[in-house]
Amino acid sequence: MTKYETAILFDPELPEDRRKEFLTKIEGIIASFEGEILKQDDWGIRKLAYPIRKTHNAYYTFLIYSGERGVVEEVERNIKIFDGVMRHLTSRVDFEVKPAAAEPAAEEAPSGEETGGESNGEIPGTSAPADEPPST
Repeated sequence: MTKYETAILFDPELPEDRRKEFLTKIEGIIASFEGEILKQDDWGIRKLAYPIRKTHNAYYTFLIYSGERGVVEEVERNIKIFDGVMRHLTSRVDFEVKPAAAEPAAEEAPSGEETGGESNGEIPGTSAPADEPPST
């Protein structure tokens, strides 16, 4: 299934219960297209780069979800109908979604390799055949 991310900017004066009710409705729509919400990220109220409808702030919510064909069109249709949304943007994502609790560990060098600049007397990124002289 294809993964999508939708950024929704809600009116900051919209009551929290109406916002949660709308997101529950969106979750039901995604489920009807055999999909699921992989991650919901609420950023809260943030300042906008420019005023929208004479408002300088918005409540940011990001949804990462998957679903069958037509899920994006139906989600966006419902977003356009809902009067508490100021802006929205949907894009297709190609990366794997990691759970928020599992932070990536620091990457370690594979065994047998040094972390220094040179290894085995060779300069990384250069390879010349043994039977040809190096080019000048």
